[in-house]
Amino acid sequence: MDFEDLYRATYPRVLAYARSVASREDADDAVAEAYAIAWRRQQDIPAGVELGWMIGVARRVLANVRRGRRRAGALHALLDLQPKAVACDPAERVEDADLRAALMALSPLDREAILLAAWIDLSSADAAHALGITPAAFRMRVARARRRVRAALTPQLTTEEPKWDMTT
Repeated sequence: MDFEDLYRATYPRVLAYARSVASREDADDAVAEAYAIAWRRQQDIPAGVELGWMIGVARRVLANVRRGRRRAGALHALLDLQPKAVACDPAERVEDADLRAALMALSPLDREAILLAAWIDLSSADAAHALGITPAAFRMRVARARRRVRAALTPQLTTEEPKWDMTT
């Protein structure tokens, strides 16, 4: 796939992913950097999982930004300054309070797996590539996370049934 086709095919979803996990400005910068990396590494992009590869690159660019901010934050703390801005979690944007609470109870990696599968609608192969895990591991992670969310949203009916016969 040539670069122009890659860009047209993946840009909207890569941008949607980045904006769901970072501020608009950070997301826009990260996506631009991700495509600059893709331009330089066109030969390294695996066929069939281009979207997952691009989201993985954007994810790592955003992680580098966060690490840089943490280092800068430590320096500011040493200098007695308050660090600014933290990236918002996409689950915090969910309006349904019960669903938001169920998502926030998941680990950050499980929340991100759910985000990639449900909101960004990535295939298992693309999402696994983005997270740097195997497709089988991704499917297992998403299945377990969905099960936990479902359990948190389903009221537990506790009807006790006696284990002995009281008719005699």
